[in-house]
Amino acid sequence: MKDGFESVSMEVLPEYLGDHIFVYNGFPEVVKQVMSTELWKNLPATKKNQVYRYGDQFHDEFVMEDPYSMELQLDTIVNTLLANKK
Repeated sequence: MKDGFESVSMEVLPEYLGDHIFVYNGFPEVVKQVMSTELWKNLPATKKNQVYRYGDQFHDEFVMEDPYSMELQLDTIVNTLLANKK
């Protein structure tokens, strides 16, 4: 992994995803395309309605790794999970 991230194919996505999935909404057409696939629809997190979309093309606090950004990321995760608590 060179630049702190790596691309993975859709076929191996289930190997990397957990019980809760946070999806950056910066590219809505790409997100829509991915979420319309059978692979996506059959993921455990999708079936349990534990997929959370955040951000837009202008706001993605998950990009930076400085302490302030990490605090914003934690706030986003906690607030999103609490807002969707069953």
